[in-house]
Amino acid sequence: MVKRVPPICLCCRQPLVEVLENDYTTYVFDSVSGTYKCDEFKGYLEMFCPNCGADLYDVFPDGACNYSSKRKIKRISTQ
Repeated sequence: MVKRVPPICLCCRQPLVEVLENDYTTYVFDSVSGTYKCDEFKGYLEMFCPNCGADLYDVFPDGACNYSSKRKIKRISTQ
């Protein structure tokens, strides 16, 4: 099985498993689909790293809900 991995914060270098948006919405990364849970938004987006508070516009220029991971890792079967 192949799993997708979330992007890395450019400041603290931690995986962005969660993304804070506008201080009240949290998107959680789904490693199977390689996307974040989507929600409708209106207006300007501000996305922040939950680890260091860095602005994530450079990582998600179209918003976290429009992101699709291209980074994959293979899971080794332990059968």
